[in-house]
Parts: sequence; structure tokens; C-alpha cells
Amino acid sequence: MWPYYKFEFYQFITNKKNIAIYVLLLFFSCYYALKIAPTYDPIEKVDESEIEARFLTREEFLNTVVINDGTHHFTRFAAAIFPEWNVYDKGRLDAIKQNDLKEYAEATNKWYGYSDKMIFTRGNGVLFYHPRYYTFGNNYATMDGHYAYLYSASRYKGYAEGNSKLSINVFEERTALQTLQRLLHSYLPFILIVSCIFFTVDIVLKDRRYPTLLQGLPLSDWKKLIVKGAVSLIGSIGALVPLSVGLLIIGIQSGFGDFNLPVPIYFSAEKTFSNILLGEYILQNMLIMIFWFLFMISLLLLASVTLKNEFANLLVGCAFVIGELTYFGRGNGIFWDVQWYPTSYVQVGQVLSGYRNYLYNSEALTIVNGLFVMGLCTGIFLFFTFLISNHRKFKLL
Repeated sequence: MWPYYKFEFYQFITNKKNIAIYVLLLFFSCYYALKIAPTYDPIEKVDESEIEARFLTREEFLNTVVINDGTHHFTRFAAAIFPEWNVYDKGRLDAIKQNDLKEYAEATNKWYGYSDKMIFTRGNGVLFYHPRYYTFGNNYATMDGHYAYLYSASRYKGYAEGNSKLSINVFEERTALQTLQRLLHSYLPFILIVSCIFFTVDIVLKDRRYPTLLQGLPLSDWKKLIVKGAVSLIGSIGALVPLSVGLLIIGIQSGFGDFNLPVPIYFSAEKTFSNILLGEYILQNMLIMIFWFLFMISLLLLASVTLKNEFANLLVGCAFVIGELTYFGRGNGIFWDVQWYPTSYVQVGQVLSGYRNYLYNSEALTIVNGLFVMGLCTGIFLFFTFLISNHRKFKLL
């Protein structure tokens, strides 16, 4: 079997399509690092002028307001909550001026916690989150701001309590490892899964070009399929190599960060956040990505032995990638058991961080359920592939 594995691996790495995919990934990685990453503009960032303007406005109000029997209740409300708010803003300003980043993290943690409590719980429609949450007709701006403020409070608490080297780039999540975290929370899983599909889509059907050579190999069709799946898995994991070049460039520009930085995880049952280490978060993402590779490879092996058409294989694979679009909607977790659909786990980073649970208003989209569902589906696909490949009428070529 080892000689056949070496043959398949050589065919894989010399396949012009596969080479083109790796080159495209390398190009995308470098383009992102040089052009897109430097323009990243987070809503929640370290902006001394913004903090100072907010502090001075409230301070002026507190110094001039007169409270009496005729004072409007909103004015009374503002006079009651602004003093504590300004204590935290003053602490943030002083910490910035003294370059005491630990103190800034501690004050900012308290600021976000207090701000969310005032806006979400007591705001009564007169207090709002950052204006950028309300752009483009966002009907869920308040919920997005609520999530972001709790996320930021938990993140800054982790900075204050941790031992990582802090910087403005760390606070704004611009370092290489934090960029990887943000990409795992957005479209990087799509890129990796689609790459796996393209690597696997022809790995069986390409043998039509070498029928005489391969028919003479002393291996069963099932063993050949297993070797092909293993080669495709190694090749899919190898897609991380060209992507890592971009992270290296970002690290040189903005720092690499470290694996002990905090990553807030949302728990929908308690409606709160708890931090895990960035290294742990990345490992969990990689684990479920490997399950996604196994899922896609087993699916496409089954499609290859039944449909025997590369374009059909491509359609089947892509259908699973975009399948969530047919039922996704905020709050749909109340009405749909979305945790039993493998397509619900495409956004790997969002599932692990709990953000997908927050969107669906569900508690069941967890890494455990995701691994169970994809592992079960992979087993089913491989079982049927085994039955078909061992049928006496089946011919691989």
C-alpha cells in the first residue's frame, strides 16, 4: 500500500490544478497581509481623542446641571449615571498618558461592563452603543452592540489578569495570531473547505487517464479509495502552509501576539462570557476543521463512485458549504434543531466562540455536537462507499 500512497501523493503534488490552488492561496495570503490587514478598522479601538471628548462632555454637563423639583427625569438619570462612567473614562485616559497598559485594560474592562449595563438594561432608548453598530439599516444593532460590549469587557478582563505582553495592536486585535482568530471567525473556514473540495473532486476520476497501469495494482478498490482520501487529507491540511506566509508578514508588521492571549467564549445558557487561551481556541478550530476535511473527503469519495462526474462532485460539495443559507436566520434556533445539520458548523470560529449560538438563540451549537454530527456523517459516507466499492459489479475505473 505504501508504494501506491507514494504514487498517489506524487500525482497530487504534480497536478496542475492543485498547484494552481496553492499558488492562489499564497497570493490571497500575501494580498491580505499587505493590502487588507493594514486597513482593518475595528469599531472598538483605542481612541484617546474619542475618550477625552466623551469625558469632557459629561464633565461639563455635571459641572453645570442644576437638579430641582422641575428637572426632567432624563436629566436626573444622566446626572446619576455620568459620575461613575467618567471615573472609568478618566482612568482610561490617565493610563494611556502614563503608558500603563495593564491599568488601561482594567479600567476598560470596567468601562465596557458599566456601559453595557447602562445602555442595554437601563438606557430606555435614550442611550446607544457606538454609532457604527447602527449603520446600513441594521435591525439588530442593539443586540450586536450588546454582544460586542460584553465580548470586549471579557477580553480586557483577560488582558488585565493575564501575563501577555500588551500593546495597542493587541488591544485592537491586529497581531498575527489575533488576525488568525478573526479570520477563523469569518471566511477562512470557507476557503479551507472549498480548497479541500477542489483537491478531492477529481482524485478518483483522474485515474481514467491511467487505466492500464492502475488496473494491475494488487489492491482492492476500497483500499485505493482510502489511500486517495488520506492523500487528499494531507493536501488539505497543507493548504495552511501558503496561508501562514501572510500571517508571517502580519507578524512582522504588527507583532505576532502569543498563545496566552484571551479569547472570549459566549455561553448562551448563562448569557455571559468566559475566556479561554488563544492557543486552545486555535487548536479547537483546527480539530473541527480536520473533521470538516474528513467529512468532505468521504462525501466526495461516495459521490465519485456513484455519480462518476467531476462537475457533479463539485456541486455536491458546494451544496454542503452553502446549505446553511437556506435556513439561517437570527433566532431560528428556537424553531429548528439546527445543531443536527452539519451545514450549521461551516462557520467554525463562530460556533466555537458561541457567536453562532447567539445569532440562532440556541444553546446546542457546540463543538461536541459538531464533532458528533460530522463524525457520524463521515462514518455513514464511508460505510456506503465501502459497500459500493466491494460490490462485485463495481469497477473503480
